[in-house]
Formats: sequence, C-alpha cells, structure tokens
Amino acid sequence: MKYALIFLFASLILSCNQEAPHYIINGVFEKGIGKQLLLEEISNLKVIKSIDTVSVDSNGNFTFKGSSFGEIKEARLSILGTKYKEDFILEDTIVNVTIWQDSITKFHKPFKFKVDRGEEDAVYAKLKANYKTRRTVWGKATNRLIVANKEEKINEEELANERKKLDEDFVEEIIDTLSNYSNSYGTYFYIKNYMLRYDPLPAVEKAFNNLSENIKTSKEATVFKKEVEEIKRSFVGGTPNNFSIPDLDGGQISLYDYRGKVLLVDCWATWCGPCIKAMPHIGEVYKEFHSQGLEVLGISYDKDEDKWRDFLEKNDYITWDQASSLKEWRCPSAKVFSVTMIPATILIDKNGVVVGRNLKGAELEAKIKELLVLN
Repeated sequence: MKYALIFLFASLILSCNQEAPHYIINGVFEKGIGKQLLLEEISNLKVIKSIDTVSVDSNGNFTFKGSSFGEIKEARLSILGTKYKEDFILEDTIVNVTIWQDSITKFHKPFKFKVDRGEEDAVYAKLKANYKTRRTVWGKATNRLIVANKEEKINEEELANERKKLDEDFVEEIIDTLSNYSNSYGTYFYIKNYMLRYDPLPAVEKAFNNLSENIKTSKEATVFKKEVEEIKRSFVGGTPNNFSIPDLDGGQISLYDYRGKVLLVDCWATWCGPCIKAMPHIGEVYKEFHSQGLEVLGISYDKDEDKWRDFLEKNDYITWDQASSLKEWRCPSAKVFSVTMIPATILIDKNGVVVGRNLKGAELEAKIKELLVLN
C-alpha cells in the first residue's frame, strides 16, 4: 500500500509537470482594456500559424500560456485590428511585455512594445540592432561615399567598389561577432532571417557552420538547410524553378519559355535610379546580340502600373520583353532568383542553368559571346 501511494504521488507530480505550460507571456496594456491580442508562430519574418488569442482584462493585463513547440520558435505578438506588432523568440521561460500608446494624435496612434527578453531573444535583438544600424547608415544622404560621389571626387565605379569593400568588411565583422554566440538560437535566427536575405551565400554558410552542433542538427535548422538548397538553384551552376508573371501585353510569360535560348534577366523598377542608369547598356547588349540568339527579359518590381508603362513608352529603345506582377518584392521572380536588391541581372544558358549574376560591362558581353558560340 505504501509503495502504491508513492507511485500514485509520483504519477501526480509527473502529470502536473506534463501539463505545466512551456511558456508564459505576462503583459500589461493599460489603455488597451478589451482589445484582443494575437500570438502567432513565424518563420522568415512571415506568419506560419496562429497560436492563441486573448483579451486584455479590466485591469489592463493579459496572459498567454502554452505547451512546448518541441523547440524554440519565433513568435509575433500583434494587436488585432492594427498594424502594430512585435517579434521575439519564444523560449521556455516567462516573458513580460508592456504595451503603451505614445504621441497620440487624431491621425496617428502608435503602439509601442517593451519585451523583457529571454537569453536567446536578447542575443537576437542585439544582432538585429547591429544590422539595422548598418542599413540606416547606408541609406543616409550624409554617407561619406555618397557625398564624395556627388562632389565628383570619385566616379560610379569607384563608389561601387568602395561600398562593396565596406559590405565585405561588415560581413567579416558580423561573422566574428556571431562566433561569440555559437550556441544561441538567437544567432541562428539572425543568420536565417537577415544574412540569408542580404549577404553573400558563402558568408551565410560560413556563419551557419560556425554554430554549435546542437543548433546545426536541430529540427529548426532543417528550415535553413532547405532554404539554402533552394537559393543555390538561383546562383551560378543552379537551375532556377519556373515561374509565370503578366507581360506587357496582358498575357503570361514564364521563365521556361526561354529554354533553348541564352537569356539575360534584368530585375529593375522605375523608382530605382541605378536600374535606370544601367538600362542603356542593356539596350546596347540586346541590339548587338539579339540576332545571334540572345533574349532579354526585364522584370519590373513596380507597384504602379501607369508609371511602369509610361516609362517604357517614353524610352522606346527598350524593345526587349517586359513583365511585372506589380507586386514589388512579392514578385515570384524575387523568391526564385533570391533577389534582395536591384538592379539585379541573371544570365542563363540555353539549358536553363545560371552562368552569371550581376555581370557588368565588358565582363557581361564576353560571357554572352562565349555562350552564343557554344549555342
């Protein structure tokens, strides 16, 4: 009887432990009484599924409780009916969240979030802040390279080379920084969500390989590996997947329509100054090599159809194929070709294999000649 009671007591403890929540999110939203909050699982900064919805109680408090995902996952907390949200890593811990309104005006009612981050999420937040600082500096008109270029102290080619060098230095710097957090999911999510979108693939793979075996062999890491394999299809030696988008005449045009031809894909937009500057050279290339078998497909990342069509009408030297989904970065080609910045060009041989990306000037022309001879 004694052993039976001990067994029963142990079973109850085990049962309680199994039913205990894997995570708890305690929140305060004083001016949000009655509002609904949504918790979602995300991957690659996109929603995968809804987890739970709760209402802010009469005291301005809210709580989410849940069992384990199986592994650490990314989550998004948002205020239903608004665009305001906060992303964080959901860990086996208690997360405290405060939401408040700031600078309220008749037309502007922003909500702000403060998250007492867990250990993994703190690493992720630190790395994201570093990245955002970098992107902000590049975009400022006071950037020393841009200023020097405007003052004609350096030309466009020198500007491009200097910016490339700064980018390469930053990537090496961030890889060194990441090595200090090799056993952190925060590092993994930074590599997957930021480096994989914006940095050279060899650097991304190097950063991933520096992670601990515990992270690299995790179930979550299989998402990264699949994405890398997919991205490799759009780089030299890979065969991109097919896609179809509307062409200038209102029909559909597919990548695989060009099989058997040497194809230069030019991803551009009317709002992209460097894209417009590059177009005359693409026109020269098309004029010289089209009769020999070269095709060019321009894919616009515009959203305004009138601006797109007006630009093409005013620049009647653009006689090669043009297409656009009018969805900006949600264009299917952006995912297939792993395009994160424009202008971007992809040179594809007659078998549909990528042989060059972002080739310029004489290098581009030489590669096209080589392919046409083989053709």
